[in-house]
Amino acid sequence: MSVPDSFRTKRGIARFDDGAVRFEESVRGYLRGLYYDYWRSDARWRKAVFAGYALAFPTGLGWLALAVYEGDVLPVVGVVAVIVVLRLAGYLRGFRSPDRIRLADVESVAAIRGAKGLTRPRLVVEYAVDGSVRKRRVNLPSLYTGTGEETFERAVDAFERRGADVERRGTDG
Repeated sequence: MSVPDSFRTKRGIARFDDGAVRFEESVRGYLRGLYYDYWRSDARWRKAVFAGYALAFPTGLGWLALAVYEGDVLPVVGVVAVIVVLRLAGYLRGFRSPDRIRLADVESVAAIRGAKGLTRPRLVVEYAVDGSVRKRRVNLPSLYTGTGEETFERAVDAFERRGADVERRGTDG
């Protein structure tokens, strides 16, 4: 069996080349994934999930715009504050989002399957940079998608076959 050269992520694709893993992620990649995983599915419930995603973002923006229009900036400040606190907490815990990680710098990979309906499958790649250990969270497609399980296994296999120390975890523990 050949070594996987790439695997899908929640927001795009991860590719292995030149002794590194490169992450090509964007909003466009995220929307493309939603479209193919949910809308192009034969299951009606997946199409409903896509419709929910498609309506949630404009509804939230409309709610925030209405709050600002009515002079109630507290909800906007609250949303911004929560986002800033969560990003800062991740940064302080060593999480970064580099587009490229050298495989020689990878110290370990935690493969977390997630709990269906609660959390999505993901990898936490620990790597060394300038004498300190950093982490990169790689969110994978949901287990509710038709290829979620397969993508999780493909991602784990890709790192294992390149010599990374992969620890498999069933859920968030």
